[in-house]
Order: sequence, then C-alpha cells, then structure tokens
Amino acid sequence: MQQIASYIQQSFYKVYEFNDLAGNFNCVDGKSLENQCMYIQEELNETLEAIFKGDEVEVIDGACDLWVTVCGLMQKLEAMGFDVKTAMQRVDDNNLQKFPKSMDDVTYSPDFNVTRNDKYMRYVIKDQSGKVRKFDNFPKVDLSDLVPKE
Repeated sequence: MQQIASYIQQSFYKVYEFNDLAGNFNCVDGKSLENQCMYIQEELNETLEAIFKGDEVEVIDGACDLWVTVCGLMQKLEAMGFDVKTAMQRVDDNNLQKFPKSMDDVTYSPDFNVTRNDKYMRYVIKDQSGKVRKFDNFPKVDLSDLVPKE
C-alpha cells in the first residue's frame, strides 16, 4: 500500500506538469471546470464500456485516465483559489465517520445491511448494491470556507 501511495503522489505532480505544459492553468474559469468534468465523463464512459466488454487492458487504461482527469479538475480548482487539500482532508475524515464504533443510537434505513469489520472494529452500513451508506443524522461536511471569495 505504501508503494502505491508514494506513486500516487508522484503521479499527481506529473499530471500537474502535463497540465502546466499544456497551458491548462492559463485561463481557469467555470467553462474550464465544465470541460474538465466532460473529460472525466468521457473517460468514465470508456472505462464502463471496457468493463462491459471484459477488456481488462482498457479497464486499467481507463482507470488511469480517470485518475489523470480527476487530478486535473482538482488542480484547476486549486488554481482558482479553492483550498483543495483541506477539503480533501475534511471529506476523508467525514467519510470515515460513516463507520460507527457502536450501533447504539445509530438509526438507518431498514433496506440497508449492517456488518461488523473486525479488523477495524467498526460497523459497515451498505445498501443492496454494496454502496456504503450514511446513517440517519450523519454529519454533513462543511466546505464553505474553502471556496474562494470573489
């Protein structure tokens, strides 16, 4: 895991170099963000198509392209003055709160399944498709102070 994490950091900087070389930070505005999201959507569609076809080479290629385009979006937000680092930290911390240590006082939809992860000694709430779900009254992460004031 450490080796992958180290490379992810290196990759983020290589993506930055790519975007800087391409001039993608010269004019960063709402239209630029919209275009970047369209690139992400295009890569996602190609990756899904590869999954449906069972083309494993295109699946890994698509996953890598998704990473590159999402990094580009984050880097553009940063160039616009968003505090991306703090936002990511808050979202990560908030996501980990989805796994309560105790189910006392935790309510959730009766359609969800609850299991206990013994490795982390936390409970996992998932829907029928396997998506991790929030319990009732889950605290919403506040990112409002991380958006540039114009």
